[in-house]
Amino acid sequence: MKRFIFAFIFILSFNTICIGACLEDIRTFYAAYLTNVLHDSSNNEVLCEKYLTEELLAKVQRLINATGANPIIQAQDVNIDAIKTLDVKRLSDDWYLVSFLQNKGDSSTLTKIPLKAQNIDGNCKITYITPVWNGLKYGDELLSCGTKGANKIDQTSERLFLESFYNAYVRVYCTMSKDLNVQLSSLRLNNLSQNALGQFKHAELDNLKDGLNGYDILIDNFDFDNLWYKSVKITRLSNSHYQMTYLVGGKIYKITVSTKKRDNKYLIDSLIVSSRI
Repeated sequence: MKRFIFAFIFILSFNTICIGACLEDIRTFYAAYLTNVLHDSSNNEVLCEKYLTEELLAKVQRLINATGANPIIQAQDVNIDAIKTLDVKRLSDDWYLVSFLQNKGDSSTLTKIPLKAQNIDGNCKITYITPVWNGLKYGDELLSCGTKGANKIDQTSERLFLESFYNAYVRVYCTMSKDLNVQLSSLRLNNLSQNALGQFKHAELDNLKDGLNGYDILIDNFDFDNLWYKSVKITRLSNSHYQMTYLVGGKIYKITVSTKKRDNKYLIDSLIVSSRI
């Protein structure tokens, strides 16, 4: 019994130490990051490689392209007050809240950023930062697409094909896997016609001219957030023409998708982006 109590106390103490260490590492990271934004942002590349996971680093770049703002600080720039007022608090389990004021005399300039950080191989790593559109939400439900369906593409009918394809496609974004681009490319090659693949590439290159890498015409975006997953709908417009929609805050994203059948297999053959409402 005494041995059990001792082991329990040891584990509890170890977890407390890890949580405390992670909190201080987050504070150290943000203090250095904010300082670099003020003086030399080029130093933040190495800093992020040290404190962020590889998967989050890739997502951060997608979010920058999607919003035009820096998702790590949820702003384009900061001032000295942000560093002076920087605070980090533990929310629950591996979730923390970073906060700072752009003007220490004005509470309306307060920025709050929930994030998840974990001890990975003896080092504290930030694994997820809540995007600005999700406000102060936190918790592991933000990291899961739920159980809407399997990732197998259903060729039973046009509608089921499109529903299962988009279900599988956006799930890849949700998982934040290291081979995300490889998985997305494989799904496109297996389920898009040459015409649709050409449209995808053309849209991607058009955005690249503006310095925005990774545009995805299939979602009219650079990334897909887990909380948008349940809003995805496929609506039939006419023969072989459907509309894929999803909701981001108060905006509805719309992509008109047409299909064709080749060798007894449905393929996406055309993609047209509609104005966001």
